[in-house]
Amino acid sequence: MLGISLRPAQRRALEALTEHGDTLAVLPTGSGKSAIYQVGGLALGGLTVVVSPLIALQRDQLRSMTARQAVRAVMLNSAQHRPDRAHALAELGAGRADFVMLGPEQLANAETLAAVAGSLRPVTLVAVDEAHLVSEWGHDFRPEYLRLADVVEAAGRPPVLALTATAAPPVQADITRQLRMRDPRVIVADFDRPNISLSVRRARHDLPEDQAIDDRTVEVVLAHDGPTLVYALSHARCESLAERLRLDAYRAEPYHAGLPAARRAEIQDAFFAGRLDVVVATSAFGMGIDKPDVRTVVHAGVPGSLDEYYQEIGRAGRDGQPASAVLVYDPRTVRIPRLLAARSRMGGASVHAVVDAIEAATGRVTVRELAEAAKVGRAAAERVVDELLELGLVRPDGNDAVLAAPMGDAFRQVTAAGNRRQAILRSRIEAARGYAETTHCRRAELLGYFGEQYDPPCGTCDNDKHDQKHDHAVRGEHAGGQRVRHRLWGPGTLLSRDDHELVVAFDSVGYRHLTAAALTNGLLTLE
Repeated sequence: MLGISLRPAQRRALEALTEHGDTLAVLPTGSGKSAIYQVGGLALGGLTVVVSPLIALQRDQLRSMTARQAVRAVMLNSAQHRPDRAHALAELGAGRADFVMLGPEQLANAETLAAVAGSLRPVTLVAVDEAHLVSEWGHDFRPEYLRLADVVEAAGRPPVLALTATAAPPVQADITRQLRMRDPRVIVADFDRPNISLSVRRARHDLPEDQAIDDRTVEVVLAHDGPTLVYALSHARCESLAERLRLDAYRAEPYHAGLPAARRAEIQDAFFAGRLDVVVATSAFGMGIDKPDVRTVVHAGVPGSLDEYYQEIGRAGRDGQPASAVLVYDPRTVRIPRLLAARSRMGGASVHAVVDAIEAATGRVTVRELAEAAKVGRAAAERVVDELLELGLVRPDGNDAVLAAPMGDAFRQVTAAGNRRQAILRSRIEAARGYAETTHCRRAELLGYFGEQYDPPCGTCDNDKHDQKHDHAVRGEHAGGQRVRHRLWGPGTLLSRDDHELVVAFDSVGYRHLTAAALTNGLLTLE
Protein backbone atom coordinates (compact mmCIF):
# COMPACT_ATOMS: atom_id res chain seq x y z
CA MET A 1 0.00 0.00 0.00
CA LEU A 2 2.64 2.52 1.10
CA GLY A 3 5.56 0.13 1.31
CA ILE A 4 5.88 0.87 5.04
CA SER A 5 7.17 -1.81 7.39
CA LEU A 6 5.18 -1.57 10.63
CA ARG A 7 6.48 -2.22 14.12
CA PRO A 8 4.40 -4.33 16.55
CA ALA A 9 2.90 -1.32 18.36
CA GLN A 10 2.05 0.38 15.07
CA ARG A 11 0.41 -2.80 13.82
CA ARG A 12 -1.67 -3.16 17.01
CA ALA A 13 -2.90 0.42 16.68
CA LEU A 14 -3.71 -0.06 12.99
CA GLU A 15 -5.67 -3.24 13.70
CA ALA A 16 -7.61 -1.50 16.49
CA LEU A 17 -8.47 1.35 14.12
CA THR A 18 -9.55 -0.72 11.12
CA GLU A 19 -11.30 -3.50 13.04
CA HIS A 20 -12.86 -1.53 15.90
CA GLY A 21 -12.91 2.23 15.27
CA ASP A 22 -11.90 5.04 17.64
CA THR A 23 -8.31 4.51 18.80
CA LEU A 24 -5.82 6.35 20.99
CA ALA A 25 -2.22 5.40 20.23
CA VAL A 26 0.29 6.47 22.88
CA LEU A 27 3.68 5.84 21.33
CA PRO A 28 7.10 7.17 22.30
CA THR A 29 8.69 10.04 20.41
CA GLY A 30 10.27 8.74 17.20
CA SER A 31 8.17 5.56 16.97
CA GLY A 32 6.51 6.40 13.65
CA LYS A 33 2.99 7.49 14.63
CA SER A 34 2.31 9.03 11.21
CA ALA A 35 2.60 5.63 9.51
CA ILE A 36 -0.54 4.51 11.37
CA TYR A 37 -2.80 7.15 9.85
CA GLN A 38 -1.15 6.85 6.44
CA VAL A 39 -1.74 3.11 6.16
CA GLY A 40 -5.05 3.26 8.03
CA GLY A 41 -6.38 6.09 5.89
CA LEU A 42 -5.72 4.21 2.65
CA ALA A 43 -7.14 1.01 4.13
CA LEU A 44 -10.41 2.75 5.07
CA GLY A 45 -10.67 4.56 1.71
CA GLY A 46 -12.16 8.00 1.31
CA LEU A 47 -10.64 11.19 2.68
CA THR A 48 -8.40 11.24 5.78
CA VAL A 49 -8.32 14.53 7.69
CA VAL A 50 -5.06 14.94 9.64
CA VAL A 51 -4.92 17.72 12.25
CA SER A 52 -1.38 18.63 13.27
CA PRO A 53 0.07 21.80 14.83
CA LEU A 54 3.48 21.28 13.25
CA ILE A 55 3.72 22.99 9.87
CA ALA A 56 7.26 21.69 9.26
CA LEU A 57 6.09 18.14 9.96
CA GLN A 58 3.05 18.63 7.72
CA ARG A 59 5.39 19.56 4.88
CA ASP A 60 7.61 16.55 5.52
CA GLN A 61 4.64 14.18 5.59
CA LEU A 62 3.19 15.75 2.45
CA ARG A 63 6.48 15.27 0.60
CA SER A 64 6.76 11.72 1.88
CA MET A 65 3.25 10.71 0.83
CA THR A 66 3.13 12.46 -2.55
CA ALA A 67 6.53 11.02 -3.49
CA ARG A 68 4.76 7.67 -3.73
CA GLN A 69 2.54 7.19 -6.73
CA ALA A 70 -1.20 6.80 -6.17
CA VAL A 71 -1.16 8.80 -2.91
CA ARG A 72 -2.71 12.26 -3.17
CA ALA A 73 -2.35 14.71 -0.31
CA VAL A 74 -2.86 18.45 0.21
CA MET A 75 -2.14 20.83 3.07
CA LEU A 76 -4.04 23.78 4.54
CA ASN A 77 -2.52 26.04 7.20
CA SER A 78 -2.01 29.68 8.08
CA ALA A 79 1.50 29.82 6.57
CA GLN A 80 0.37 29.03 3.01
CA HIS A 81 0.53 31.43 0.09
CA ARG A 82 -2.82 32.24 -1.53
CA PRO A 83 -2.23 30.29 -4.80
CA ASP A 84 -1.16 27.18 -2.88
CA ARG A 85 -4.26 27.41 -0.70
CA ALA A 86 -6.54 27.86 -3.72
CA HIS A 87 -5.01 24.81 -5.40
CA ALA A 88 -5.42 22.68 -2.24
CA LEU A 89 -9.07 23.71 -1.85
CA ALA A 90 -9.77 22.88 -5.50
CA GLU A 91 -8.17 19.43 -5.21
CA LEU A 92 -10.07 18.78 -1.99
CA GLY A 93 -13.44 19.85 -3.37
CA ALA A 94 -13.00 17.79 -6.53
CA GLY A 95 -12.27 14.64 -4.55
CA ARG A 96 -8.71 14.42 -5.82
CA ALA A 97 -7.14 14.12 -2.36
CA ASP A 98 -6.70 11.05 -0.15
CA PHE A 99 -5.29 13.12 2.75
CA VAL A 100 -5.70 16.72 3.87
CA MET A 101 -3.26 18.05 6.48
CA LEU A 102 -4.84 20.80 8.59
CA GLY A 103 -3.30 23.23 11.05
CA PRO A 104 -5.51 23.54 14.17
CA GLU A 105 -6.43 27.14 13.32
CA GLN A 106 -8.23 25.76 10.24
CA LEU A 107 -10.83 24.17 12.54
CA ALA A 108 -12.38 27.63 12.86
CA ASN A 109 -12.06 28.50 9.14
CA ALA A 110 -15.45 28.24 7.45
CA GLU A 111 -13.93 27.94 3.96
CA THR A 112 -11.76 25.00 5.00
CA LEU A 113 -14.56 23.17 6.78
CA ALA A 114 -16.90 23.71 3.82
CA ALA A 115 -14.32 22.23 1.47
CA VAL A 116 -13.88 19.17 3.68
CA ALA A 117 -17.63 18.66 4.06
CA GLY A 118 -18.25 19.27 0.35
CA SER A 119 -15.49 17.01 -0.97
CA LEU A 120 -16.56 14.35 -3.44
CA ARG A 121 -14.66 11.87 -1.25
CA PRO A 122 -16.37 11.20 2.10
CA VAL A 123 -14.32 11.63 5.28
CA THR A 124 -13.52 8.12 6.53
CA LEU A 125 -10.89 8.97 9.16
CA VAL A 126 -9.93 11.94 11.35
CA ALA A 127 -6.37 11.65 12.70
CA VAL A 128 -5.36 13.98 15.53
CA ASP A 129 -1.59 14.31 15.84
CA GLU A 130 -0.06 15.63 19.09
CA ALA A 131 -3.44 14.83 20.66
CA HIS A 132 -2.26 15.77 24.17
CA LEU A 133 -2.81 19.38 23.09
CA VAL A 134 -6.54 18.85 23.61
CA SER A 135 -5.96 18.08 27.29
CA GLU A 136 -5.51 20.49 30.18
CA TRP A 137 -3.19 17.82 31.62
CA GLY A 138 -0.98 18.10 28.54
CA HIS A 139 2.05 20.38 28.70
CA ASP A 140 0.97 22.70 25.86
CA PHE A 141 -2.83 22.93 25.92
CA ARG A 142 -4.29 24.39 22.68
CA PRO A 143 -7.85 25.72 22.94
CA GLU A 144 -8.26 25.43 19.13
CA TYR A 145 -8.29 21.66 19.59
CA LEU A 146 -11.54 21.93 21.56
CA ARG A 147 -13.36 22.37 18.22
CA LEU A 148 -12.23 18.94 17.02
CA ALA A 149 -15.18 16.98 18.39
CA ASP A 150 -17.66 19.26 16.60
CA VAL A 151 -15.68 18.92 13.36
CA VAL A 152 -15.81 15.13 13.64
CA GLU A 153 -19.58 15.23 14.19
CA ALA A 154 -20.04 17.56 11.20
CA ALA A 155 -18.03 15.15 9.01
CA GLY A 156 -20.51 12.34 9.73
CA ARG A 157 -18.73 10.86 12.76
CA PRO A 158 -15.96 8.84 11.03
CA PRO A 159 -13.47 6.90 13.19
CA VAL A 160 -11.05 9.04 15.19
CA LEU A 161 -7.36 8.17 15.58
CA ALA A 162 -5.63 10.19 18.33
CA LEU A 163 -1.83 10.09 18.44
CA THR A 164 0.43 11.35 21.21
CA ALA A 165 3.74 10.72 22.93
CA THR A 166 2.41 11.96 26.29
CA ALA A 167 1.35 8.84 28.10
CA ALA A 168 0.18 9.80 31.58
CA PRO A 169 -3.19 8.12 32.36
CA PRO A 170 -5.01 11.41 33.11
CA VAL A 171 -3.95 12.74 29.69
CA GLN A 172 -5.26 9.58 28.01
CA ALA A 173 -8.63 9.92 29.75
CA ASP A 174 -8.90 13.62 28.95
CA ILE A 175 -8.09 13.07 25.26
CA THR A 176 -10.80 10.44 24.81
CA ARG A 177 -13.30 12.61 26.72
CA GLN A 178 -12.57 15.87 24.89
CA LEU A 179 -12.69 14.18 21.48
CA ARG A 180 -15.90 12.34 22.45
CA MET A 181 -14.38 9.05 21.36
CA ARG A 182 -16.74 6.08 21.47
CA ASP A 183 -15.54 2.99 23.32
CA PRO A 184 -11.94 3.80 22.31
CA ARG A 185 -9.16 1.27 22.13
CA VAL A 186 -6.05 2.60 23.89
CA ILE A 187 -2.71 1.28 22.62
CA VAL A 188 0.24 2.13 24.87
CA ALA A 189 3.69 1.07 23.67
CA ASP A 190 6.70 0.25 25.81
CA PHE A 191 7.99 3.61 26.97
CA ASP A 192 11.28 2.41 28.34
CA ARG A 193 14.28 3.62 26.35
CA PRO A 194 17.02 1.45 27.90
CA ASN A 195 19.74 2.94 25.70
CA ILE A 196 19.28 6.35 27.39
CA SER A 197 21.03 6.65 30.74
CA LEU A 198 19.32 8.94 33.27
CA SER A 199 21.08 11.19 35.76
CA VAL A 200 20.74 14.40 37.75
CA ARG A 201 23.58 16.79 38.52
CA ARG A 202 23.11 19.30 41.34
CA ALA A 203 24.26 22.86 40.80
CA ARG A 204 26.50 24.49 43.41
CA HIS A 205 24.43 26.23 46.07
CA ASP A 206 27.22 28.70 46.94
CA LEU A 207 26.99 30.49 43.57
CA PRO A 208 24.31 32.83 42.25
CA GLU A 209 21.47 30.86 40.71
CA ASP A 210 22.09 31.65 37.03
CA GLN A 211 25.84 31.12 37.28
CA ALA A 212 25.39 27.86 39.18
CA ILE A 213 23.09 26.42 36.52
CA ASP A 214 25.23 27.64 33.62
CA ASP A 215 28.49 26.37 35.14
CA ARG A 216 27.13 22.91 35.83
CA THR A 217 25.45 22.68 32.42
CA VAL A 218 28.69 23.52 30.63
CA GLU A 219 30.49 20.90 32.74
CA VAL A 220 27.94 18.28 31.71
CA VAL A 221 28.23 19.14 28.02
CA LEU A 222 32.03 18.94 28.23
CA ALA A 223 31.82 15.51 29.88
CA HIS A 224 29.43 13.91 27.37
CA ASP A 225 29.43 13.02 23.71
CA GLY A 226 27.68 15.11 21.07
CA PRO A 227 25.67 16.08 19.14
CA THR A 228 23.93 17.67 22.13
CA LEU A 229 20.60 19.32 22.81
CA VAL A 230 20.45 21.63 25.82
CA TYR A 231 17.03 22.75 27.06
CA ALA A 232 16.83 26.01 29.03
CA LEU A 233 13.90 27.72 30.74
CA SER A 234 14.17 31.16 29.15
CA HIS A 235 15.39 32.97 26.04
CA ALA A 236 18.12 34.68 28.08
CA ARG A 237 19.47 31.35 29.37
CA CYS A 238 19.59 30.00 25.80
CA GLU A 239 21.64 32.99 24.67
CA SER A 240 24.06 32.96 27.61
CA LEU A 241 24.67 29.21 27.50
CA ALA A 242 25.27 29.21 23.75
CA GLU A 243 27.81 32.01 24.22
CA ARG A 244 29.56 30.12 27.03
CA LEU A 245 29.79 26.97 24.92
CA ARG A 246 31.22 28.88 21.97
CA LEU A 247 34.00 30.06 24.28
CA ASP A 248 34.79 26.37 24.81
CA ALA A 249 35.16 25.93 21.03
CA TYR A 250 31.75 24.31 20.50
CA ARG A 251 29.74 25.19 17.43
CA ALA A 252 26.68 26.24 19.43
CA GLU A 253 23.60 28.36 18.71
CA PRO A 254 20.51 29.36 20.71
CA TYR A 255 17.03 28.47 19.48
CA HIS A 256 13.89 30.11 20.88
CA ALA A 257 10.67 31.82 19.83
CA GLY A 258 12.30 35.26 20.09
CA LEU A 259 14.40 34.57 16.99
CA PRO A 260 13.06 35.24 13.46
CA ALA A 261 11.53 32.18 11.82
CA ALA A 262 14.17 32.21 9.07
CA ARG A 263 16.97 32.15 11.65
CA ARG A 264 15.34 29.28 13.54
CA ALA A 265 15.10 27.31 10.29
CA GLU A 266 18.80 27.95 9.57
CA ILE A 267 19.81 26.67 13.02
CA GLN A 268 17.63 23.58 12.69
CA ASP A 269 19.04 22.77 9.23
CA ALA A 270 22.62 23.28 10.46
CA PHE A 271 22.07 20.93 13.40
CA PHE A 272 20.60 18.26 11.13
CA ALA A 273 23.52 18.62 8.71
CA GLY A 274 26.14 18.28 11.46
CA ARG A 275 27.36 21.86 11.19
CA LEU A 276 26.48 22.50 14.85
CA ASP A 277 27.64 20.57 17.91
CA VAL A 278 25.07 21.99 20.34
CA VAL A 279 21.68 23.67 20.12
CA VAL A 280 20.56 25.46 23.30
CA ALA A 281 16.80 25.69 23.08
CA THR A 282 13.56 26.33 24.87
CA SER A 283 10.80 23.76 24.50
CA ALA A 284 10.00 25.48 21.17
CA PHE A 285 12.62 23.18 19.61
CA GLY A 286 11.99 19.52 19.06
CA MET A 287 8.39 18.65 18.17
CA GLY A 288 8.56 16.60 14.99
CA ILE A 289 12.37 16.67 15.01
CA ASP A 290 14.04 13.37 14.14
CA LYS A 291 17.85 13.56 14.25
CA PRO A 292 18.85 9.97 15.07
CA ASP A 293 22.39 10.57 16.35
CA VAL A 294 21.75 13.01 19.24
CA ARG A 295 23.98 11.56 21.97
CA THR A 296 23.13 13.85 24.91
CA VAL A 297 20.12 15.86 26.08
CA VAL A 298 20.77 18.25 28.97
CA HIS A 299 18.12 20.19 30.89
CA ALA A 300 19.43 23.38 32.49
CA GLY A 301 16.80 23.45 35.21
CA VAL A 302 13.68 21.45 36.03
CA PRO A 303 11.06 21.59 33.24
CA GLY A 304 7.39 22.26 33.91
CA SER A 305 6.39 18.60 33.87
CA LEU A 306 7.66 15.07 33.40
CA ASP A 307 5.49 14.84 30.26
CA GLU A 308 7.61 17.60 28.74
CA TYR A 309 10.83 16.09 30.10
CA TYR A 310 10.12 12.63 28.69
CA GLN A 311 9.35 13.97 25.22
CA GLU A 312 12.52 16.05 25.16
CA ILE A 313 14.92 13.35 26.38
CA GLY A 314 13.30 11.07 23.79
CA ARG A 315 15.19 13.01 21.11
CA ALA A 316 18.39 11.29 22.25
CA GLY A 317 19.61 7.97 20.91
CA ARG A 318 17.01 7.35 18.25
CA ASP A 319 19.58 5.32 16.37
CA GLY A 320 19.50 2.79 19.23
CA GLN A 321 23.04 3.59 20.33
CA PRO A 322 23.88 4.64 23.93
CA ALA A 323 22.81 8.16 24.85
CA SER A 324 22.53 10.29 27.98
CA ALA A 325 19.82 12.44 29.56
CA VAL A 326 21.12 14.74 32.28
CA LEU A 327 19.02 17.08 34.39
CA VAL A 328 20.93 19.96 36.00
CA TYR A 329 19.05 20.71 39.20
CA ASP A 330 18.98 23.69 41.51
CA PRO A 331 15.97 23.87 43.85
CA ARG A 332 15.98 27.63 43.36
CA THR A 333 14.99 27.24 39.68
CA VAL A 334 11.76 25.38 40.47
CA ARG A 335 10.17 28.78 41.10
CA ILE A 336 10.48 29.56 37.37
CA PRO A 337 7.94 26.97 36.17
CA ARG A 338 5.88 27.81 39.27
CA LEU A 339 5.83 31.43 38.11
CA LEU A 340 4.74 30.37 34.63
CA ALA A 341 1.92 28.34 36.19
CA ALA A 342 0.84 31.29 38.30
CA ARG A 343 0.65 33.52 35.23
CA SER A 344 -2.07 31.29 33.78
CA ARG A 345 -4.44 32.17 36.64
CA MET A 346 -7.40 34.26 35.53
CA GLY A 347 -8.31 37.23 37.72
CA GLY A 348 -11.83 37.24 39.12
CA ALA A 349 -12.49 40.77 37.90
CA SER A 350 -11.56 39.84 34.32
CA VAL A 351 -13.78 36.76 34.39
CA HIS A 352 -16.73 38.79 35.73
CA ALA A 353 -16.24 41.54 33.14
CA VAL A 354 -16.03 39.18 30.12
CA VAL A 355 -18.96 37.04 31.29
CA ASP A 356 -21.07 40.18 31.75
CA ALA A 357 -20.04 41.42 28.28
CA ILE A 358 -21.12 38.15 26.66
CA GLU A 359 -24.47 38.24 28.46
CA ALA A 360 -25.04 41.81 27.32
CA ALA A 361 -24.18 41.02 23.69
CA THR A 362 -26.59 39.75 21.04
CA GLY A 363 -25.73 37.23 18.37
CA ARG A 364 -22.14 36.89 17.19
CA VAL A 365 -19.44 38.69 19.20
CA THR A 366 -15.69 38.69 18.60
CA VAL A 367 -12.97 38.43 21.22
CA ARG A 368 -11.81 41.95 20.32
CA GLU A 369 -15.32 43.31 20.93
CA LEU A 370 -15.52 41.47 24.25
CA ALA A 371 -12.16 42.86 25.37
CA GLU A 372 -13.29 46.40 24.55
CA ALA A 373 -16.68 46.00 26.26
CA ALA A 374 -15.14 44.39 29.35
CA LYS A 375 -12.24 46.89 29.44
CA VAL A 376 -9.66 44.09 29.73
CA GLY A 377 -6.69 43.10 27.58
CA ARG A 378 -7.26 40.89 24.57
CA ALA A 379 -5.18 38.08 26.09
CA ALA A 380 -7.35 38.08 29.23
CA ALA A 381 -10.53 38.01 27.13
CA GLU A 382 -9.18 35.12 25.05
CA ARG A 383 -8.41 33.06 28.15
CA VAL A 384 -11.90 33.54 29.57
CA VAL A 385 -13.51 32.71 26.21
CA ASP A 386 -11.34 29.60 25.87
CA GLU A 387 -12.50 28.44 29.29
CA LEU A 388 -16.15 29.09 28.40
CA LEU A 389 -15.72 27.15 25.14
CA GLU A 390 -14.20 24.20 26.99
CA LEU A 391 -17.06 24.22 29.52
CA GLY A 392 -19.60 24.30 26.68
CA LEU A 393 -21.14 27.56 27.95
CA VAL A 394 -20.68 29.30 24.59
CA ARG A 395 -20.36 28.04 21.03
CA PRO A 396 -17.75 29.12 18.48
CA ASP A 397 -18.94 31.05 15.44
CA GLY A 398 -16.17 31.27 12.91
CA ASN A 399 -12.65 32.48 13.60
CA ASP A 400 -12.15 34.43 16.85
CA ALA A 401 -15.86 34.79 17.68
CA VAL A 402 -18.57 33.15 19.78
CA LEU A 403 -22.35 33.20 19.93
CA ALA A 404 -23.67 35.14 22.90
CA ALA A 405 -25.75 33.11 25.37
CA PRO A 406 -27.18 33.36 28.89
CA MET A 407 -24.30 32.87 31.31
CA GLY A 408 -26.08 31.56 34.40
CA ASP A 409 -23.43 30.54 36.96
CA ALA A 410 -20.62 30.85 34.39
CA PHE A 411 -18.45 32.84 36.79
CA ARG A 412 -18.48 30.04 39.37
CA GLN A 413 -17.77 27.35 36.75
CA VAL A 414 -14.93 29.30 35.12
CA THR A 415 -13.35 30.10 38.47
CA ALA A 416 -13.60 26.48 39.62
CA ALA A 417 -12.10 25.23 36.36
CA GLY A 418 -9.28 27.77 36.62
CA ASN A 419 -8.49 26.74 40.18
CA ARG A 420 -8.46 23.10 39.15
CA ARG A 421 -6.06 23.82 36.29
CA GLN A 422 -3.79 25.71 38.65
CA ALA A 423 -3.72 22.74 41.02
CA ILE A 424 -2.88 20.42 38.13
CA LEU A 425 -0.07 22.67 36.88
CA ARG A 426 1.44 22.95 40.33
CA SER A 427 1.21 19.21 40.95
CA ARG A 428 2.98 18.44 37.66
CA ILE A 429 5.79 20.81 38.59
CA GLU A 430 6.08 19.07 41.94
CA ALA A 431 6.23 15.68 40.22
CA ALA A 432 9.15 16.93 38.12
CA ARG A 433 10.86 18.18 41.28
CA GLY A 434 10.24 14.80 42.89
CA TYR A 435 12.03 13.07 39.99
CA ALA A 436 15.01 15.39 40.43
CA GLU A 437 15.25 14.66 44.14
CA THR A 438 14.42 10.95 44.27
CA THR A 439 16.94 8.48 45.66
CA HIS A 440 15.10 5.56 44.00
CA CYS A 441 15.70 4.19 40.52
CA ARG A 442 15.04 7.11 38.19
CA ARG A 443 13.74 4.89 35.40
CA ALA A 444 11.14 3.37 37.71
CA GLU A 445 10.19 6.86 38.93
CA LEU A 446 9.83 8.25 35.41
CA LEU A 447 7.90 5.30 33.99
CA GLY A 448 5.73 5.13 37.12
CA TYR A 449 4.57 8.67 36.42
CA PHE A 450 3.17 7.38 33.13
CA GLY A 451 1.51 4.41 34.81
CA GLU A 452 3.93 1.85 33.40
CA GLN A 453 5.26 -0.94 35.59
CA TYR A 454 9.03 -1.25 35.88
CA ASP A 455 10.96 -3.41 38.32
CA PRO A 456 14.15 -1.65 39.45
CA PRO A 457 17.07 -1.40 39.47
CA CYS A 458 17.70 -0.39 35.86
CA GLY A 459 21.46 -0.20 36.36
CA THR A 460 21.75 2.76 33.97
CA CYS A 461 20.63 5.69 36.14
CA ASP A 462 22.90 7.55 38.50
CA ASN A 463 21.13 6.32 41.62
CA ASP A 464 21.55 2.66 40.65
CA LYS A 465 25.13 3.14 39.45
CA HIS A 466 26.05 4.65 42.79
CA ASP A 467 24.67 1.58 44.56
CA GLN A 468 22.33 3.56 46.73
CA LYS A 469 19.84 1.53 48.73
CA HIS A 470 16.64 0.83 46.82
CA ASP A 471 13.43 -0.83 47.79
CA HIS A 472 12.99 -3.22 44.87
CA ALA A 473 9.30 -3.70 45.59
CA VAL A 474 8.36 -0.44 43.90
CA ARG A 475 5.35 -2.02 42.25
CA GLY A 476 2.74 -3.68 44.40
CA GLU A 477 -0.31 -5.64 43.40
CA HIS A 478 -2.40 -2.46 43.19
CA ALA A 479 0.00 -0.45 41.01
CA GLY A 480 -0.44 0.20 37.30
CA GLY A 481 -3.84 1.85 36.94
CA GLN A 482 -5.75 0.88 40.10
CA ARG A 483 -8.48 3.43 40.85
CA VAL A 484 -8.48 4.95 44.33
CA ARG A 485 -10.44 7.57 46.27
CA HIS A 486 -9.02 10.20 48.61
CA ARG A 487 -11.10 11.57 51.48
CA LEU A 488 -10.46 15.17 50.33
CA TRP A 489 -9.39 15.01 46.67
CA GLY A 490 -11.80 12.36 45.43
CA PRO A 491 -11.05 9.74 42.71
CA GLY A 492 -7.65 9.12 41.18
CA THR A 493 -5.35 6.54 39.61
CA LEU A 494 -2.63 4.80 41.61
CA LEU A 495 0.48 4.90 39.43
CA SER A 496 3.14 3.37 41.68
CA ARG A 497 3.78 2.33 45.26
CA ASP A 498 6.39 0.90 47.54
CA ASP A 499 6.53 0.32 51.28
CA HIS A 500 7.04 4.04 51.87
CA GLU A 501 5.42 6.10 49.13
CA LEU A 502 2.45 6.21 46.74
CA VAL A 503 2.17 8.22 43.52
CA VAL A 504 -1.44 9.02 42.60
CA ALA A 505 -2.88 11.08 39.73
CA PHE A 506 -6.05 12.64 41.12
CA ASP A 507 -8.78 13.79 38.76
CA SER A 508 -9.19 17.05 40.68
CA VAL A 509 -5.71 18.15 41.77
CA GLY A 510 -3.22 16.27 39.62
CA TYR A 511 -0.22 14.26 40.83
CA ARG A 512 0.42 13.77 44.51
CA HIS A 513 3.09 11.84 46.41
CA LEU A 514 1.58 10.28 49.57
CA THR A 515 3.01 8.16 52.37
CA ALA A 516 2.08 4.48 52.21
CA ALA A 517 0.21 4.99 55.50
CA ALA A 518 -2.56 6.72 53.53
CA LEU A 519 -3.85 3.27 52.60
CA THR A 520 -3.96 2.04 56.18
CA ASN A 521 -5.32 5.10 57.97
CA GLY A 522 -8.37 5.44 55.74
CA LEU A 523 -7.25 8.60 53.96
CA LEU A 524 -7.02 6.68 50.68
CA THR A 525 -9.21 3.71 49.71
CA LEU A 526 -8.97 1.29 46.80
CA GLU A 527 -11.94 1.08 44.46
